[in-house]
Amino acid sequence: MISVMTSMTEPRSAPRRGAFLRNLRRFHAWVGLTGASLGLLFGVTGFLMSHRAVMKIEAGQVEAHKVQIELEQVPATIEALANALSAKFGVPLSRMRWRVQAPKAARFGGQQVTAAPQWTVTVGGHAHFARATYLPGNRTVDLERSDANLIEALERMHKAEAGQAGLILLTDCFAGALVFLAVSGTLLWTRLAGPRLLALGLASAGLLALVLVASRAW
Repeated sequence: MISVMTSMTEPRSAPRRGAFLRNLRRFHAWVGLTGASLGLLFGVTGFLMSHRAVMKIEAGQVEAHKVQIELEQVPATIEALANALSAKFGVPLSRMRWRVQAPKAARFGGQQVTAAPQWTVTVGGHAHFARATYLPGNRTVDLERSDANLIEALERMHKAEAGQAGLILLTDCFAGALVFLAVSGTLLWTRLAGPRLLALGLASAGLLALVLVASRAW
């Protein structure tokens, strides 16, 4: 009786497993093709950043332009400063980030002094980004605009330094796709390509190499 039930169960489970593996392989291929361009971007920029010093690869360069402008009125808060700069230069307020640096003690000429507080407003971008530095109470604000070359712009995209919501969302999707590709690829390999003991050995070897390399930087 048990042998009959087993023989009836196996034909039913085999087609289901085959259909699951076929669909998984399709999704694996589709996800990989969709993220191929981002994978190329992260791969090339990661290679440049990792081997820049050893291979004497030309680093990304930034050309800075500084100017000091006068404000129409003294801002009472850093939010007011950000709004004034947004209206003057036509930059959306959503792209701006601001930070208040509190006064802190310092020594100058052997005397204990207190550094003045400082307001900083930044606008992020890949190829172009700017920063405004302001000392509360002044009528002027220091502006610095930086223009990055192609390599620097790609590296800033790799590190998501621009802070744009679209790129952050796209990078998160790519990170999730990498996790899916790793899991689905491992499952497909163990089901289709070879013995599970060999798969376990390869995965363990990769994990061991990662731990050994990472431990040297601790």
